[in-house]
Amino acid sequence: MAIKGKSKGRSAKSVTPGPKPVYQPVKKRLLAKREFWLVILSILGVMVIVGLVVGFIAERNASAQDDLEQRMRATMSSFQGQVEPVLTTIGQANPPAGFAAFTDLQTAIGNLVAEKPGAPVDSEALKQTATDAASSAKTALEALQQIDETALIQGKGFSEEFVLYVINAKGNLVQAMTLYGEAAKLLELAADAQGPEPAELATRTQAIAKAATEIFDRGYADYIQAQSKAGTFAPPAPGLPAPTGTS
Repeated sequence: MAIKGKSKGRSAKSVTPGPKPVYQPVKKRLLAKREFWLVILSILGVMVIVGLVVGFIAERNASAQDDLEQRMRATMSSFQGQVEPVLTTIGQANPPAGFAAFTDLQTAIGNLVAEKPGAPVDSEALKQTATDAASSAKTALEALQQIDETALIQGKGFSEEFVLYVINAKGNLVQAMTLYGEAAKLLELAADAQGPEPAELATRTQAIAKAATEIFDRGYADYIQAQSKAGTFAPPAPGLPAPTGTS
């Protein structure tokens, strides 16, 4: 008789485990992050360095500008110290920025031009005025020519504008003195001339004196501009008496 085996029980089904919980760290606020503050500190450090550099450059530039202005004042003071004594011998300042040069000479020329041909002329007075003016122009010319403007301005870092004012001031004043001297010599010739010659010479003299005055005015304007640039310009008070010397 066959023995029946025991029947196999049903095997239990395996259960797949669920996923393991993953740790999710709590996010810190931006202000609580260390990296954030490191970045901020780095930026602040750069800003401080930049500020120091900018401040140093500004201070250095200010110091350089102060030195430049001081050199300009010293140069212009030296230039004025040589020009002013010359100007006092040929005329008078006309505030605020003008100058009347050789007024006696120009008055005499104007009077001679206005005279009718053949009219009697005070030749002695005319000759004295011409001689005095010629002497003053020659003395002023020699004094101006002795001024070494190149030594005053060379290698000192001055602007081209300031340099040109100084150069043109001296150059125009020198040229004007030359022309004033020629006008005075012509006037002296006119004082001794006879007939129609005094009127002809007077006309020529007037033209030369006019050119001299125009050139002088340009030179004096450059002279004033150079002073203004250097900060040394101080207009004379109006109403002062005329300086001694031929004007």
